[in-house]
Amino acid sequence: MLFRHPGYVSGFIQLRPEAEQDLAKLPKSRREEWEAAIEAAENDILHDTVELTREEHRGTYDPKWQSWKMPVELGIGISAVEDGVATVRLVQRRVAGFETIYQVVSYLSGASIRHQVTVGEVVATGERSRIHASLPQQRTTAAPGDAAYSFGAYVRLLGEVEASCHDLVAKYRTVNAEQHEASYRELRQLAAFLAEQTRLLEKKAAASPAKPKFRAVKDWFDLTPSEFEQAIADLCREGGCYRVETPGGAGDLGADVIAYTPEGRKVVIQCKQYRGKVSSPEMQKFAGTVFSVHQADIALMVTTGFVTGPAAAYASVIGIQIVDSNVLRRWADGIDQPPWK
Repeated sequence: MLFRHPGYVSGFIQLRPEAEQDLAKLPKSRREEWEAAIEAAENDILHDTVELTREEHRGTYDPKWQSWKMPVELGIGISAVEDGVATVRLVQRRVAGFETIYQVVSYLSGASIRHQVTVGEVVATGERSRIHASLPQQRTTAAPGDAAYSFGAYVRLLGEVEASCHDLVAKYRTVNAEQHEASYRELRQLAAFLAEQTRLLEKKAAASPAKPKFRAVKDWFDLTPSEFEQAIADLCREGGCYRVETPGGAGDLGADVIAYTPEGRKVVIQCKQYRGKVSSPEMQKFAGTVFSVHQADIALMVTTGFVTGPAAAYASVIGIQIVDSNVLRRWADGIDQPPWK
């Protein structure tokens, strides 16, 4: 299952000044032990935690840039969030013999669940906690999500199911045989939920209109430049890409098509509807923005013509893949796999 992984910590785990002061009080050996333990915890940052508070934040969609603007205080990049929803949890976890309280901002990005983590406090077990003193008396939880089905809601609920499964496994280790029956019923409810969500996904896929056949290469020149870019975008979608965009216009900085592979890698494509050659200066201009500005993982120069020898040599050194008329024809006709595979 695509979302079976409990999520990835985005960047480094941050420390608030108060947490840095807590760690500074520890002997060097204990501090190093804590640092090693928190680094190991990155593989499943929400496992074995006690959730203290939870809030759900929604962003504002910007149709111009086709991305979500999230609240600034969350510290999430403008184009990072897939569905405009972020969950903020304050959790407590015992790390290397110390009670560690940290904030986890979770969101869907690039077909993966991402977590931004900030440690707020590190105290010895039994010591008074500053953060606990400021919390409400009762543990708070987020309100249920929208009842209407959506793919984004499905992914968020999968994350909740994963957390629930972790809780149930922990219960099995501590409860007696009579209590196992109640936990088993909970597992059955989770399984029923997943089955229903799978059915809805399949129903949605079946109702989607069939994708049109792609034009053969001989038709590329019947298209306007904008239609040609859209046709390349359609090829990306057919190859399994999502979040496929055609920025277009003078301000696209060489990115005629932007897409993300099923693995979450960013593809940036420049389209040249040429009958002739793509020269070295054109390749160098594309190279000047595709990695530094657009942060591409995969850069493609797609042309209906051909690429000169010097331009091809430069592309090979810089890491740009070339899709000339022959490669494009085979890609469009389904003979070859998409260039990123």
